[in-house]
Amino acid sequence: MSATSATPSSGSSAAQSPQSKRPRKRLATGYRILLISLSSLIVAGLLFVAIRMFGYVEGTEFAPKHFQTRRFSFYEIPLVHWQITPIRRVSTTPETARYLTQSKTLVMPNSVPTRWDLVEIKHGVQSLEPRDPALLVDHLRLMEDGTAVWKQWSKKNPKLAKQFWPTIDKLADRELYILIPRLMELTRDVEDVATLKTVVADYLAEEYVSLIRDMRDAERDELADALLAEALEESPNNPELQSLKKDRQTADPVGQT
Repeated sequence: MSATSATPSSGSSAAQSPQSKRPRKRLATGYRILLISLSSLIVAGLLFVAIRMFGYVEGTEFAPKHFQTRRFSFYEIPLVHWQITPIRRVSTTPETARYLTQSKTLVMPNSVPTRWDLVEIKHGVQSLEPRDPALLVDHLRLMEDGTAVWKQWSKKNPKLAKQFWPTIDKLADRELYILIPRLMELTRDVEDVATLKTVVADYLAEEYVSLIRDMRDAERDELADALLAEALEESPNNPELQSLKKDRQTADPVGQT
């Protein structure tokens, strides 16, 4: 009797064993899902903080053919530099530049700018990185005692301004920003147009000669020839420019015919 009753009891225990394991499997699966979810949230949170701290990009651009500046900003994924938000742009044209175009000291095309040169850029917490156009834009921004310095100079010297600013505009259009600060320094205290023309012509001719020689040494002959042609238009009688022209004709008589 006792042997007969023991057999069902043993079978019942064996039958319940798989069922008792199912809750444990469900619990383990739940823990895994929770762990994955928490890990994803942590990664997303860290990425969000990294983007907020290091992924914000801002800077300034300058349109040399229109004498306008604008500020831009967007977010990117740091390190890989993947842009993740649209670019936001806001006009920031300095007071001096606005005066020059509004007063017709500079006559700009009546069109939307298509060329923008990078003035400065900043990635995240890094320092602002200026580029060559900043050499001009910093002067356009220059203020003393709440007054725009070069706007005031242009208003006091309208004839000089009419002669001076188109030259600056031409240098910017040629991306020769590096020549601008010294030229502005040389002409700031000039009092008559004739002297201004002489100062500008002599300075630019000297700098063009140096640039053309550097370009020739670097075997950038096409760029050197183009700059020489432009320089000769402005200073056709300059002996050093004429000498460079003769040297080029001697070195490449076919290309100069």
